[in-house]
Amino acid sequence: MNILLTAIGSFSADCVIRSLKRAGHRVIGCDIYPSEWHPVSKDCNEVYQVPFATQTDKYIEALLHICQIERIDMLFPLTDLEIDVLNHHRESFAMNNVLLCIQSEYCLSIARNKYEQANFFRGSIINVPDTILATDDLTHLVYPVVAKPYDGRSSEGLHRLMSCDDMFLIRNREKYIIQEMLQGSIFTVDYVRDGFGNDFSVPREELLRTKNGAGTTVRVTPSETLSEMASFIGSSLGVVGCINMEFIDSNGKYYLIDINPRFSAGVAFSYCAGYDMVINHLRACAADSIDKEVCFKPQIIAKRYSEEVLSVL
Repeated sequence: MNILLTAIGSFSADCVIRSLKRAGHRVIGCDIYPSEWHPVSKDCNEVYQVPFATQTDKYIEALLHICQIERIDMLFPLTDLEIDVLNHHRESFAMNNVLLCIQSEYCLSIARNKYEQANFFRGSIINVPDTILATDDLTHLVYPVVAKPYDGRSSEGLHRLMSCDDMFLIRNREKYIIQEMLQGSIFTVDYVRDGFGNDFSVPREELLRTKNGAGTTVRVTPSETLSEMASFIGSSLGVVGCINMEFIDSNGKYYLIDINPRFSAGVAFSYCAGYDMVINHLRACAADSIDKEVCFKPQIIAKRYSEEVLSVL
């Protein structure tokens, strides 16, 4: 198949490209920056530079143009912002016989809104932090708290408010929520589910992570509790394909803090552990069954970086 990947400069791109190429697919990449700036460009069959997703009309027009030229069968967006934009242009791609591999509108309405997310799962088997809107009555707020955009990504716009004196940090900010500040270890779960209800998850504890929340050294370990919670979330939202969930282990309880309706930055960790989330995402989106679960042992995996000359000027 001919598969178009967006944002090939993102953390997950290398793993996604490699998995698809191993399976014999033709991979077309695109990004807002020139191909010479991304090492993974060399692994794509073709690469295009496109406008920012915030330039909605130009962005959609550029993607549709690529789809026509390259006879694209499936489109894999790799960032939240692009998913938000594409969610409102599903029909344009369907009319061009391109399968847009994103979650349903219903699923995205919960996954991409942390306020709705907290309300949706409150009272279920999923623990969620106490969450209110920044526009609510804050008179009885107990500090410290965390303030962040309810549709944010990668910790952008996140503030830790230690007292009411810090409220100026979010004054006049729209779309903000305030949550209790939980302390503990961060766990993420790569999760895939097909349309037949089969699912599988690979949990990991993030030992080292970037300021934007991308794990660089992790401990991959089976967890019946996290897998059960992931399955509950997946079935409740009707997930089809691969998503990622983030939890914090606070005082012996796992709290859901985010759902990323896309490949995680560390999706390669799941591949190293023995399960290919990328190919199973493709199978699920194509209305096929995913692979059966695999057994994996607890292990520590680290992301390694190296330098490479991309062009000589």
